[in-house]
Amino acid sequence: MRAACFILLASLALGVSANLSCYQCTTNENPTCGVNDESALAAFKKVCEPLSEGSLKGTAAIGCRKISQNVEGVSSTIRECAYSGENVDGWKKTGNHGIQLYYYQCENEQSGTPCNSIGNVFSPLSILTLIAIYLLQ
Repeated sequence: MRAACFILLASLALGVSANLSCYQCTTNENPTCGVNDESALAAFKKVCEPLSEGSLKGTAAIGCRKISQNVEGVSSTIRECAYSGENVDGWKKTGNHGIQLYYYQCENEQSGTPCNSIGNVFSPLSILTLIAIYLLQ
């Protein structure tokens, strides 16, 4: 039974990551990137390709990310594919004086449907992963 659950969850996870799409944009290039409306963000939906360079070369995306930042009073939003890290919902990171960043990282619930349109990153896939870990103990 545990093995069957594991295989089911692994297949689900592979299905999600095989066609992972995220909104990929920045408000520095297009102000529409800052809105939390999926229809307005549709033009920025792109498939996450494996990284082609750097220390994570060849790594497939594991989720989507949204970063809201304020650098010395100038606010911007970045939406991108996530290749490392874990799901977070509004993790605040401060830098030098005048720099604040809020990270949101999520896993797509449905293949081809980006999850980085809004700040909330709750994902049923995360719960399924925890259940799988529990069953395999």
